[in-house]
Amino acid sequence: MFIVTTISKLTKMCVLRLTPDNLFFVLSGKVANGGVSMWCELSQANFFDEYQMEGVSSEDNEICLEVTPENLSRALKTVQNAKAVKVKLTKKHCPCLTIAAELPTLSSVSRVVTHDVPVDVIPRRLWHEFKEPSMPDFDVTFSSLAVGQEVKLTLHQALELCGKSSL
Repeated sequence: MFIVTTISKLTKMCVLRLTPDNLFFVLSGKVANGGVSMWCELSQANFFDEYQMEGVSSEDNEICLEVTPENLSRALKTVQNAKAVKVKLTKKHCPCLTIAAELPTLSSVSRVVTHDVPVDVIPRRLWHEFKEPSMPDFDVTFSSLAVGQEVKLTLHQALELCGKSSL
């Protein structure tokens, strides 16, 4: 849920790509025009005990949706303490992600809250735009001599207090 909230602060619209194993949030702005790109890959197993997804065919077993992350974030906030949550792609007045949550109650009567988050289904001919981007190999090294010297000095002082003279 925190990921969706963060994404909602970055953009008004993004693509939610669903596959049998992963959920992807994709923002593909034209970097040459000053746009921002984002690729967020989440394993469904980290979020769902049970996950069933059927794409348009066995060879194209995925679904791509354009979604407003703020609307999705709002719906997920109300279901964060739920006993069970179901997310379905439905057709109401427009395509929607219908999020139904069974909320805990003090009585034996269950309480179900439902949110319909409007989405646009992205046609298959455009899916190639939302595949994982190629990333250059990068090599980053962080070094801080000051921290190392400080740790060594602290250890040395601790050893002196204990009556030991060498590090």
